[in-house]
Amino acid sequence: MRHFKISVAGLYVSISARGQLTYDICRPYLTDLPWSDITLYATPTQIAAKKKAIPIPMTDEQAECIVLSDLLSLKLLPHDAFLLHAAVISYQDRCYAFSAPRGVGKTTHVQQWMESFGAGSVTVINGDKPIIRRDKDGRFLAYGTPWCGKELQGQPIGVPLDCITFIKRGERDEVCAVTEREYLDLLIGQVVFPSDERSMTRGAALLAEFMRATPAARAGCTMTANAAKAVYRYWNS
Repeated sequence: MRHFKISVAGLYVSISARGQLTYDICRPYLTDLPWSDITLYATPTQIAAKKKAIPIPMTDEQAECIVLSDLLSLKLLPHDAFLLHAAVISYQDRCYAFSAPRGVGKTTHVQQWMESFGAGSVTVINGDKPIIRRDKDGRFLAYGTPWCGKELQGQPIGVPLDCITFIKRGERDEVCAVTEREYLDLLIGQVVFPSDERSMTRGAALLAEFMRATPAARAGCTMTANAAKAVYRYWNS
């Protein structure tokens, strides 16, 4: 069993992990500070249940990593934060989030931005599970986490989030605004909060603030570089 601490989103997280994989992906975030805001530990029962629930073969170490990210998502709310299923990039001093159900093509869309605008000018903050946290001034920042997708694209930094685009595959590259109801429906499927009534109420209030602070759009995207250009034009026209 390894015991270590990481610094992520301005929080200090103490982790106990059986497998080497969790420690390896957490290396860029390691800290030796003596205190912790959050403690994470995956039980053997939780690991076995995760392996059974996901319909693809995985090792105990891989399942442990997923369980730990799930547990983290349930402990962020008291810190005005939540885990968002999205990819987040920074380009030309603006921060963009791209959210979609698993398998739709967030990673492909990020790659399209790199191909269109230059890999050296696009910074991937997190490829899969960034933390979104409200600061004391009411801004929402996107932070890298060790859980950044199988490509391991991410940085241990935080950047104010400018906008979020909900993407889906399409035959044409089309981007449009969303209504408040559409925004909520799209967002709620990409976050996890504890299920008790008090947490749900607090979580709903935090998401309402996030929606007011963060413009949103939805995009039908092809699997070409034109998709990245269409999303960029929408947010910068």
